[in-house]
Amino acid sequence: MKFTAPIVLPAFGSLTFTTALSIGDRMRVVVQEASGMFAALDLTASDSSGGSSTVRLLGDEDLGKNRTLNDIIRDVSHEDDLVDIKYVDMDPEHPKRSTAVHINALAYVKDHIESATANVKVKYGFITLLNRKYDLCEELKTNLNKTCPVDEGPIEVSVDVDIPGFIPPGWFHLEATAWRDSDEKSLGRILADIKF
Repeated sequence: MKFTAPIVLPAFGSLTFTTALSIGDRMRVVVQEASGMFAALDLTASDSSGGSSTVRLLGDEDLGKNRTLNDIIRDVSHEDDLVDIKYVDMDPEHPKRSTAVHINALAYVKDHIESATANVKVKYGFITLLNRKYDLCEELKTNLNKTCPVDEGPIEVSVDVDIPGFIPPGWFHLEATAWRDSDEKSLGRILADIKF
């Protein structure tokens, strides 16, 4: 028996799947299309004797705080990370091709940071477009006219980012993790999902 069913989760997106069932055999789930942000997706199957089992289809990773900062960015840092992101505002809130986006952010640095590195990954579907490390002190100097070391306290970021016009339509996923170089203590981690 085969059937197709859409699942719509209003704040997060939708998922369309097809299952192929065979009695006495395993169930196979084929995801045809997924859109939006899903923190986790579980499939629970029950049999006629009342038993059931649950399989995690999506979301095996530890999502830390999993706090929404805006419609696009989620803070998935842990409470003991060295930076606590207070807010990230974007104007326009939903970036479009060939436009500039103004980003304002405020974070609280919990401990002295002499130098730090960030790894940024950008994916288009399953294709990795970028997987690069950045020297955060160089980025502070170049983009914000600030210097390392960074002491404990608030730090405000205000930057303009130009969105290229040649971006293909579809979902892009960004993951950024950062750490202090001296002891590799985590500064934080964010996830972003945006559709062009």
